[in-house]
Amino acid sequence: MKLIRPVLAVITLLAVLVVGALAALPYIVSSDAIRLHLAQNISAWTGYSVEIRQPPRMSFFPVFRASLSDVTLSKMGDTNAPFMTAERIEVEMSPLDALFGRVAFSETRLIKAHFNLSEPVEDLPQFVNILASSSGRLGLAIRQARSLAAKKTDSDQTTDKQLQTMPFGRLVLEDSSIGFTTRNTEQQKEITAINATINWPQTTSAATVKGKAVWQEETADYNLSVAQPLQLLARGMSQITAQISSKPLSVSFDGRSNISENIFTEGAFSLTSPSLSESLHWLGLSSDASYTLRTTEEDAFSIETNISATPLRIKLADIALNLNNMPAKGAAEIGFGKQRPAVTGTLAFQTLNAVSFFHTVTTLVTKVSEDEQSKLYDTYRYYYAPPRMIDTRLLNSADLDIRLSSQNATIGAAQMTGLAAALQIRDGQAIFDIGDAKAFKGSIQTSIKLSQTETGQDNIGIRLNAANIDSAAFLTALGLSDPILSGQGNLSVTAETSPQSLHSMLQNARGQISFTLNNGRMLGFDLNDFIARMKSEGFFALQRRDKVSLDFKRLDVKASLGDGVATLETTKVETVQGALSLTGIIPLTDRSLALSGTLTLPQPAKEATETQTDSGEATPPAPVTTPEPTELTVTEPLVPPAENLHFFVGGSWDRPFISPSK
Repeated sequence: MKLIRPVLAVITLLAVLVVGALAALPYIVSSDAIRLHLAQNISAWTGYSVEIRQPPRMSFFPVFRASLSDVTLSKMGDTNAPFMTAERIEVEMSPLDALFGRVAFSETRLIKAHFNLSEPVEDLPQFVNILASSSGRLGLAIRQARSLAAKKTDSDQTTDKQLQTMPFGRLVLEDSSIGFTTRNTEQQKEITAINATINWPQTTSAATVKGKAVWQEETADYNLSVAQPLQLLARGMSQITAQISSKPLSVSFDGRSNISENIFTEGAFSLTSPSLSESLHWLGLSSDASYTLRTTEEDAFSIETNISATPLRIKLADIALNLNNMPAKGAAEIGFGKQRPAVTGTLAFQTLNAVSFFHTVTTLVTKVSEDEQSKLYDTYRYYYAPPRMIDTRLLNSADLDIRLSSQNATIGAAQMTGLAAALQIRDGQAIFDIGDAKAFKGSIQTSIKLSQTETGQDNIGIRLNAANIDSAAFLTALGLSDPILSGQGNLSVTAETSPQSLHSMLQNARGQISFTLNNGRMLGFDLNDFIARMKSEGFFALQRRDKVSLDFKRLDVKASLGDGVATLETTKVETVQGALSLTGIIPLTDRSLALSGTLTLPQPAKEATETQTDSGEATPPAPVTTPEPTELTVTEPLVPPAENLHFFVGGSWDRPFISPSK
């Protein structure tokens, strides 16, 4: 009991002292001292002039905190807009330090602060140089670290220990924003709703930044860890781990980097995007000034790679890429030494949708409105992706040369194997070239070229050569569910047009088409019925018949495209029964027909053998006489004249009508 009483007395005395100290804090700690010390502290770190227009408000529970309203931060002697304005700044202090008359901040909280970067921001090294040139403690620390780094040799291990250690603490941003001007476009940009916590206990310790912000109306979460931040700001190397997560894209990096005019970065990099084109819109790398996120699976994109980057070159090794569920592996390199960035690389796909890849990588696709899509479906009966307009404004933004290979590939509904292709963008042209592929039981080579004319008109060119292909499979891939032709043959197409819309593509198409088919069939066409109706009827509809076909020895088609019309220069079908030929025009926009045709039927030859009399007895042949030997004469065999049936074909593609003519 004797020992307990002194202990209780000591505890009681200490409690009274603590309570008394807390009660005395408002009288011991001067609000003017806090206001002055905060202004001096911010000015010492940044080198900027600080103005605090309102006296601080003090609170002591649950922590000792001072709140200052209406704070501005400006360059010394600068009369322009202040560098920072804050609705309120709150600082947390140590009560023990305050009792001894020392004002030290453990946490500084900026509430509704706006940072105005009045000068155009060109790159990150420029921003760091602005920090280093300030007269505050941070600027002095960066300059000292740069000076030591310049004197450091490869064998010197003591320089890092000579860096000046200063406390920095924790900085919190609440509902803040950053406004800046881009150098190239001089557009005003703003990052809003910034909520971040920066933990940097000492200038020589590691630092972390964690928070979220809003850019282009999308929220992004970010997390950054820097092992040696002061060396990083002093152009030295530091380990960095960074993650950015948002709806348009997610990015992560784990490696090392520096921040200097000769910036160097290497490490593991990954990026995931639900839509690559929309991510480019969000980042401001697209020519489209407007941005609305449309999450689709048309160009979902992800990449994992080991990156090595300098100001003039970025190398991507061990690429594992997935574009719209098309996995690929390869390597790539991006060069910045010329007028435009140059991208080269190789990618090996397991499966490849060539049309999707071409559109996505070149970012040339813009969506057609839903009304136009519906109209195109109804009118032209597309059985795969509906037609889409093409925008070639980005053709001059970069040079591209990517070599592609895939064991299995598709173009629309066409299935291919053993694909070897290339995608190139150069001198205002984009070319997707398939050098070799197996398709339709034959082989194909094709090239699609996007360009602009001298007058700025967008242009698309197509070249297709196919050898020994199955015509039925080819026509099915074009969208004809029940093709009329069957057989092996060759096809050649060269065409170009303007791609503003499907109507303009058809209206302005120009080129040549040739098609040859050997030993094939014309399905659903009854030649005997056609001949009978030609001879007995006038105007009649040509309808497809079930379980009927016309075998032919050869089919030749040659047509030219121009002014929205396909002109049949030669169309000839050779059969055992005769020959069928067509000439005329086929308008592409209204799907009508205006053709003239001829069906040539050979007459059976008269028999040269014995004939029967009316009585049924055989008439003996006339005696054979041998002509006198005279000069040699050659006579042509007697061939009966062929019968020609002429007709006109009108109506529409899906409902043609035949009108016999003389």
